[in-house]
Amino acid sequence: MPTVKPSSQKPAEGRRARSARLTRQRILSAAGDLYIRQGYAATTIQQIAEQADVAWQTVYSIFGNKAAVLSAVFDVTVAGDDEPVPMMQRPFVREIHEAADPRVKAAIFARHIRETNERTAGIVTVIESAAGTDPEIAGLWQKLQSQRRYGMGVAVENFQRAGVLRRDITLDRAADVLWFYTGAWAYQALVIGRGWTLDEYERWTAEVLGRELFGH
Repeated sequence: MPTVKPSSQKPAEGRRARSARLTRQRILSAAGDLYIRQGYAATTIQQIAEQADVAWQTVYSIFGNKAAVLSAVFDVTVAGDDEPVPMMQRPFVREIHEAADPRVKAAIFARHIRETNERTAGIVTVIESAAGTDPEIAGLWQKLQSQRRYGMGVAVENFQRAGVLRRDITLDRAADVLWFYTGAWAYQALVIGRGWTLDEYERWTAEVLGRELFGH
């Protein structure tokens, strides 16, 4: 009886999923470029579709509306990719957890914040600016800030469990400190506004976090 060799081709479902993912990536790339270049209000779904080389109906079918596209652009920019991996399962989180020295934890966290803010500075400016005139984007801005604050709370709880968090600071205050010093505003003020290099910004962030959270 002849041996049937397994097909080297992926099933149609896999090809469709890959095509859908590439389409989504093209839309998000086009939208991010347009939002940053000309602002949220001036950018239309039609423009996004034309730059992504898709039908405008495709943009609506995948995302729903322009605000949802902006939210998705932010999510992908923060993560650095479009992979469905939760932030708390990203490699940098494991690196921080495995580092025994608090100063090393602060340095890893600072490197992550540098890389994240470098990627997101443009789109954060778009969202913050649009939030002043668009109620839907204002709601998105508040949601994103709440999510980031929640993430900082999880981080300091992990620091406390590891026994490295200062004993004279509450979890709530520590989360606020982490949320404040790692925010996009610090990056924008120091790097974009004052001309600090990325290395200077990263060292400052590590020093502040080490001092304020770990007492080093």
